[in-house]
Amino acid sequence: MNPGDHFTEQNLTNIKKLFHEKASLEADSPCNSQKKSTKPNKRSTRKLIYVPIAAILSLTIVTGAAAAMRVIDLSSILQFLSGDRINILRPVNKTSEDRGIRMQTLGAVRDGSTTEIYIALKDLTEDRVNASLDVYDFHVSGGRSHNAKLVQYDPAEKTAIIRFLVQGKRFSNRMSVRISSFLSGANKEENYDSGLNLSELLSKKQQNEYETLDPLNDSISGWGGESALELSEQEFIHVLRQDQTHIKLPGINWMYISNIGFVDGKLHIQINPNDEMGRYNHGYFFFTDVQGNKQDIPMNSISYGSYINGSTRYGGNYEEYIFDISDISQLSKLQLKGNFTSYDQFVTGKWETTFDLKQDSLSKTGKATLTLDEEIRTDIVVSSLGVTLMGKGVNQITPENLHMELYLNDGTSILPKFGFLNIDDNLMKWISPQTIPVNKVNYLMLNGKKVLLQDP
Repeated sequence: MNPGDHFTEQNLTNIKKLFHEKASLEADSPCNSQKKSTKPNKRSTRKLIYVPIAAILSLTIVTGAAAAMRVIDLSSILQFLSGDRINILRPVNKTSEDRGIRMQTLGAVRDGSTTEIYIALKDLTEDRVNASLDVYDFHVSGGRSHNAKLVQYDPAEKTAIIRFLVQGKRFSNRMSVRISSFLSGANKEENYDSGLNLSELLSKKQQNEYETLDPLNDSISGWGGESALELSEQEFIHVLRQDQTHIKLPGINWMYISNIGFVDGKLHIQINPNDEMGRYNHGYFFFTDVQGNKQDIPMNSISYGSYINGSTRYGGNYEEYIFDISDISQLSKLQLKGNFTSYDQFVTGKWETTFDLKQDSLSKTGKATLTLDEEIRTDIVVSSLGVTLMGKGVNQITPENLHMELYLNDGTSILPKFGFLNIDDNLMKWISPQTIPVNKVNYLMLNGKKVLLQDP
């Protein structure tokens, strides 16, 4: 049966049959038998039961019992997860319900510094969960950096599958995942043409007045762009005075251009997200030539100011885009365009599950010395999720000065090209987009040096 086919009574019968076969195997196993056996006990192995896409949402009783018997019921994610990924996930099957929406934590896996969790969100009463869902406020215990991504949506079941990718050094065997809010109903405006004549607008301005922000004391809630780090480290930041203009953008009702001008030899465009949903919507400006070709003009952005909603103060009342354009004459052959995403709904609630998740013990280890400005001695761990480098000075390593390649027993190799993260000064992680077959890994090449690997 294909994952998208209709779920029938016969499918239910087949699933129950598989389930009871598993139950029978458990009951007849040496550890459950009342009779003494003369044969030595064998370590029980986890049996994987694959079921159709609709099953996990139709078999509440089977799902709960399956988790207790170590049966992995991850049918909702079979469409996009390979079998080797499912093999390393541990079943969780814990649920939390609030405001007519059910969150089910399906399965998870973690190595020393990375945890991957899959959850299902289903709207039981309305249509708030859809294909454009974006998790907004969430938390996973023990994590220092988090990422939540919609990886699958089933419109027939009104169910979204979310993958949490969490980095940290202090994960415990007892974990919690919580969602407090999410956005839905996304509308995207790509290559949006503002239709503005910036040369004319700027030529009418008499003088550009600016304000000075102190990154340490003023309400700066975010940075973006190619030089964001450099910008954030400046002692003072000059921005345009707020709300000196009110330029509406056709078709966009959640924000307006609140000022525009040159500051410190760069073009600043300030926007005010004044609509109720404006604080959640997002996007950015860019320039094209008159033929519509995007121009490579460096841009940075800064979010600052604050507003009060209820009893809570939030940052990001203004967004200011800073372009490497120093004079009006440069704008004569440029058009201001943008990519923007707006949402219809902001849904709040409390969805939280707590579960036990032991660290995956399957790994190989090695040691290497990297020579950059100084010698960096690193301990290396290869797991199913990726490769971890640990040691003093690891923060000096960047993807640009690191060449890594994993070689398998059959002579094939895995070449990491992206997915490198510096978790802290002494820990760097490459997260593999595919499951690494640890038992088949032979050795690692690191900046031209062969690193021998062994079982821990």
